[in-house]
Amino acid sequence: MEQDEILKKYSGEWLLLFNDEIVDHSVNLEDVLKVADEKYPTEKFPDDNIKISKVLQGTPRNILRDR
Repeated sequence: MEQDEILKKYSGEWLLLFNDEIVDHSVNLEDVLKVADEKYPTEKFPDDNIKISKVLQGTPRNILRDR
């Protein structure tokens, strides 16, 4: 999936990435953290393979302007 498609599809959502692949997403960070803990427990998976990222809604300029 290309970056533009990801930005449109997941706009405003939190992404759970494992080995740079999207494995879950939600607008609620707590949901993503729960899935991360259930699917990828710390004792079995190194932290550097798991990432959580927020997809911004709009452009950074618009976000800062609207504050």
